[in-house]
Amino acid sequence: MRLNTLLNKIREKKVNKKDLIIAILVLIIAALIFFGWYYFRTKRNPFTVTFAPPDKHKYLFSIYEPGVMSRPLGVAVSEWGDVFVADSANHRVAVFDANGAFKTVLGKQGAGPGEFNYPTGIAVYGRKIYVADFYNRRVQVLNFDGKQLSVLPRGKDLRELGGNIFPVTVAVDRSGNVYVSDVSQHRIVVFDDSGRFVRYFGRAGSNPGELSYVNGIAVNEDAGEIYLANSNNGRIDTFDLNGRYLPDRISGKGAANPKGIAFEESTGSLYVADTLAHKIHVLDKRGNEIETIGQRGLDIGQFNFPTAVAVDNRGRIYVADRENNRIQVFGR
Repeated sequence: MRLNTLLNKIREKKVNKKDLIIAILVLIIAALIFFGWYYFRTKRNPFTVTFAPPDKHKYLFSIYEPGVMSRPLGVAVSEWGDVFVADSANHRVAVFDANGAFKTVLGKQGAGPGEFNYPTGIAVYGRKIYVADFYNRRVQVLNFDGKQLSVLPRGKDLRELGGNIFPVTVAVDRSGNVYVSDVSQHRIVVFDDSGRFVRYFGRAGSNPGELSYVNGIAVNEDAGEIYLANSNNGRIDTFDLNGRYLPDRISGKGAANPKGIAFEESTGSLYVADTLAHKIHVLDKRGNEIETIGQRGLDIGQFNFPTAVAVDNRGRIYVADRENNRIQVFGR
């Protein structure tokens, strides 16, 4: 029976089941022949859907004070776009607006409230600033005027911690929990939103789950995961929020010396500042590298020992370009 005769019978509702089954089989055989021919000619699966790759990041502008900013080691962005820089060698926090214009300076060298001795990391949560005040062996919590609100760890927590800490970086999750890398004992110290010591996890070593100079912390609260830039071990390690090592999650080993790390909630991407390779690695949710940004140099878009990275709610990334004494901003 010819196909057009069968179609006319279908329209007139005069077709029987046998003819309909034969027609369906003919269509299936024809489709298989076509797909086989297509694959033989192209070596491509005809059912494969190809998605356009995400846009690459492009250089936007730099934030700096010529002859003033010196060895910036930390950067953070508030929800309204102000940029906070741990201006380490100047022992202060420098503040810029969303367009990179200088606004103010918080602190000076010293050991008093609101003073710093080589600040190495910074985070912003709500209207609070958290500064890893390295040689003063404390994390200072400040308001936006630079007034000290509290100090971590509190005095009564020192015995449980076995003494004071050397904080090199700090991160805060959406619930206000604070995560501090204590490089004196190669561990992560956790405080709640009131500043109360909760736990610590990690120990020194190079084996899976062991730490050596963690210089970056990022929190994915939805997935219940913490990502650590395990710097001297040359890898990214993943732990759950209770400090349990997750060996089957992201463990990027492509970085020579990962330091800063940032998590972008909207895309699930991780941004890793690879200091000795002078570039930023962009990883997807599975830890696969999808992009690299930069190379060594002095020009715009190039880095000279990038040490920290932050991402804002617009998808812009901010890189503390340490030896070029600037913050570079990139966007899609």
